[in-house]
Amino acid sequence: MTCGVYDYSAGACTTAQKPTILIGCLEFEGPFDRPWDIAEKRGVYAVLCLTDGLYELLDIGFSENLRASLLNHPDQDDWLDEFCGSLVAAVLYSDEMTDDEATLLIDSIERELSQNEF
Repeated sequence: MTCGVYDYSAGACTTAQKPTILIGCLEFEGPFDRPWDIAEKRGVYAVLCLTDGLYELLDIGFSENLRASLLNHPDQDDWLDEFCGSLVAAVLYSDEMTDDEATLLIDSIERELSQNEF
């Protein structure tokens, strides 16, 4: 599912034991610039482009296997061609999340972020 583009300050990331980034009001692990750093677990992913110190949300979705889904995503070539800057991903692992819960969560994040657009 592709959503609009939203900007986040690169300073929104923390560098504690595990790096995290806020997407909407949720804390995702990452950003990761290497897919092998992402576990083959179930959860929500966010694809981000870092340009001039700002993160742009390119895509958000749900997957049974986050690493495989990001590596094999049909829009991957478009992300690489369209956006100059660093392409990274952030993930929210959740083994218990159902498809319906993931859809509600993603819709909630998209609604929250769209309210912050100009």
